[in-house]
Amino acid sequence: MRSALRRYKTGYLIGAILCLIGLIALLVLVWEAWPEVSYEEDPISAFWTFLWTGQFNLISGIEVKPMYLIILSVTALIFGMAVFAFSRQRFFLPGKNFKLQCPFCKKYWKAGYDRGQVSCPHCRHLVHPKLAEE
Repeated sequence: MRSALRRYKTGYLIGAILCLIGLIALLVLVWEAWPEVSYEEDPISAFWTFLWTGQFNLISGIEVKPMYLIILSVTALIFGMAVFAFSRQRFFLPGKNFKLQCPFCKKYWKAGYDRGQVSCPHCRHLVHPKLAEE
């Protein structure tokens, strides 16, 4: 059996947009946190306190805590990867069956005609079957 892979372009597009939103949110967070964290003696604890106590303007008039931005970005990345992964579907294509006729016993059977020589299921000869009309 052959298999086919179907890719849904809208799923790829939605997954890419969600991943892009997540990456942009992380980059904005690092861009805002870097000036405050880089000069500290312990940058990890300074970053942690920045996440919970800091606030910055995402858009004029809208203040956001950095922890909410991390939650948004991780959620967008997870959903983007999930949509991207599930936007592909593999399914199996059945081979086309033909009606074949044995040249020795003149009996018919249905099978896939993907080989040159086949064994007749009635007389057990190895034959080159003829394609018969259905």
